[in-house]
Amino acid sequence: MHVSRVFIRYALPRDADRLVADGVVGGPTPTGEQWPQRVQKWLAEQQAGRRFILVAEDASGLLGTVQIVFKFPAGYTDREAANGVDVAMVEALRTRADAPHGVATQLITDVQNIARKRGIKTLTFLLAMGDNRGIAQAKSWGFEEFRIMPEQGRMLAFFRKSIG
Repeated sequence: MHVSRVFIRYALPRDADRLVADGVVGGPTPTGEQWPQRVQKWLAEQQAGRRFILVAEDASGLLGTVQIVFKFPAGYTDREAANGVDVAMVEALRTRADAPHGVATQLITDVQNIARKRGIKTLTFLLAMGDNRGIAQAKSWGFEEFRIMPEQGRMLAFFRKSIG
């Protein structure tokens, strides 16, 4: 079986519909808005320099995505999670169900390299407390839990990792 090469690059406006069509993002959104609109907001934040969005792609289409948030939009300040200077948050890590093994790890590795180049010293990560697989994965990447907080009827765990 031939395995095509996986490329990781910055997301482009044309990727908004492809992320949905290729099955990378889907299901209900936390805010109730449609996925294409949510992805457009992410792209606007990238355009403003407050976040970077990476996508993984091969010959079959988009395989996954991850974001690094340097500064949250107005009204969403959390200086421990992303302060616009030396703390940034990894967000929206998603892979297609049939993505090759290792795509998520490669996305995380690339995000860490970008963060270091931008002078980020600490990366944070947010997961639902019941996401045992995600928590185990975050810990395997070197993230450690530092805060738990309730949000909309569920418990969220914040993780962080020193990279600088």
